[in-house]
Amino acid sequence: MLKQDAARPLPYFYVGTTITNQRVSRFSTNKHALLSEQLGKPETKAVWYTKEHIALLLQEMDHANADGLRIYLGEYGESENYSGQLCLLMVMTKEEQETGAQSDITIEDAPDFQARSVNNKKPRDFNVGSPCPPICTLGMAYPK
Repeated sequence: MLKQDAARPLPYFYVGTTITNQRVSRFSTNKHALLSEQLGKPETKAVWYTKEHIALLLQEMDHANADGLRIYLGEYGESENYSGQLCLLMVMTKEEQETGAQSDITIEDAPDFQARSVNNKKPRDFNVGSPCPPICTLGMAYPK
């Protein structure tokens, strides 16, 4: 009789180190240099998020009955920290019953938004990662 392995299977979207490194390398070779040259400074190569940030985002997705997440590429404004740098904007999504398409959830439209908003005068989004560059934490290993 064969012994059953109790190892937890990897998620279906896991691509592994080889593919990750290949894709990062293609970005670095094909796009990063052009973007950095156009900006006149090194463009962001990666954005780091804490486990807490991801856990809180998942809690918010549950609260909003979201079934997905869309990540937009954006750029910080002139008066913001990291002016001109690439940023990632996480937007929760939900399937439209009529079409089956994933549409963005606007949490500002939720009935409890005002009560839950600590400071509703400041623009808010799910973008609290650390862009590298310019903020590369000590020991951050960016794939080659």
